[in-house]
Amino acid sequence: MRISKFSAHYAKLFLTLAFALLLGACASMPPGKPEQGGPTPVGSLQAQLDRAEAALANTAGTERTLVFVGAALHSQSTAFQSDILAMQQRLENFGMPMHSIMLSNPPKDQKMLFAAATQQNLSEVFSRVGAWSDKYPLTVVVLISSHGNKDMLAINIADKDYPPIRSSSLSAWLRRIHPASPSAVLLSACYSGSFVPGLGDGTRVLLTASAADRSSFGCSPKSTNSWFIESLLEQGMHPALSWSDSFARTAKRVDAKEKELKLLPSLPQASIPKAWADAPLSDWLRGLRP
Repeated sequence: MRISKFSAHYAKLFLTLAFALLLGACASMPPGKPEQGGPTPVGSLQAQLDRAEAALANTAGTERTLVFVGAALHSQSTAFQSDILAMQQRLENFGMPMHSIMLSNPPKDQKMLFAAATQQNLSEVFSRVGAWSDKYPLTVVVLISSHGNKDMLAINIADKDYPPIRSSSLSAWLRRIHPASPSAVLLSACYSGSFVPGLGDGTRVLLTASAADRSSFGCSPKSTNSWFIESLLEQGMHPALSWSDSFARTAKRVDAKEKELKLLPSLPQASIPKAWADAPLSDWLRGLRP
């Protein structure tokens, strides 16, 4: 059957739009009324926290320790858990004492490796990390990866929705960390730039995958990593690079991928304290001020 040029043009346009929507799955919140509460926290969270606390006590506060909090909030993409695992591995390569607290809501067909990423569990994690930061020299890196919307980081467990994380809650949790502890918050989600006004207080590093009114990409159901975290690990997060360099390289890489597929730019955002903007990451992690 002969297809006219007009029909072929619109068929191609439809396929391009469908592909873009698939890539931009992070932009939409899943349907359905959120469930209240959430599953009972599993014991592995307490084990992670107790193990880290015992190790910190053994240091007697004589050396700085890196604490990584990784939270994969949404069970409808493989990218989110992959993001926190990849970041954990990169940070371990910096060769300093480190403890990871991992929370994840994996897809239903994957084994649950860590404690559930619920608001209750996250609140407990930040309470414990905050208490440690009052006693020991810490550097804290937080990565939250999920679907999102304006001022919302979605929580979905086994395809059920739970109340999302808002900037007010995340800000309150982060304030538990002692101001003397260098901290960085990485948010890989659509519209995550909407968290900048509430979190970018000039004392912590804050990187987001998108602007307040933009989608981010790489979070379709079977994605390996979100584009933001993939690009950050490819182009930044190296010992000799600063946070400013890491972010600039990451944003450039994300922009190139989006232009290649003619997608609306996600426009990643950054809030980086001036004191640390140009310091090598290796120095920042160890609290060595310029």
